[in-house]
Amino acid sequence: MHRTVMPGFCLLLVCLVCACTPYTKTLEQSVERADETAAMSALRTAAVAQRTYSVSNEGTFGSFEQLVKGGFLDSRYNSDKPKFKGYVLTMTVTNNSDGGSYALNADPEPPQQGRHFFMDSTSGLIHSNGERPAGAADPTLDQ
Repeated sequence: MHRTVMPGFCLLLVCLVCACTPYTKTLEQSVERADETAAMSALRTAAVAQRTYSVSNEGTFGSFEQLVKGGFLDSRYNSDKPKFKGYVLTMTVTNNSDGGSYALNADPEPPQQGRHFFMDSTSGLIHSNGERPAGAADPTLDQ
């Protein structure tokens, strides 16, 4: 028995595929934006913890481990490089006799795509770069 595919059915199938493509792209972008929001929230939370830690530690700043141990951050941050919604956080802390500073990065965990974020103790603003890890020279987000 030989079946033939009706031309109308083929047209319907092509239309369905074309209609789903923009929806899928929009859905992927929505997930990406939600992950970026979680990463930025994690940066802000870590920055508040650093300011609070600094007040009770003579102007110095702490590592993620120290901030968790001191009760300034919850256990999700208890790692050298904690992960949030597909983003990896890294922190650099510099302490000296004049006090200290910190810098935080949130970068997409490969193979995830997305913007890279940076925040430091100098400005407290979040900087963003779409291509590579962000730094203080990158544009700030509208806050």
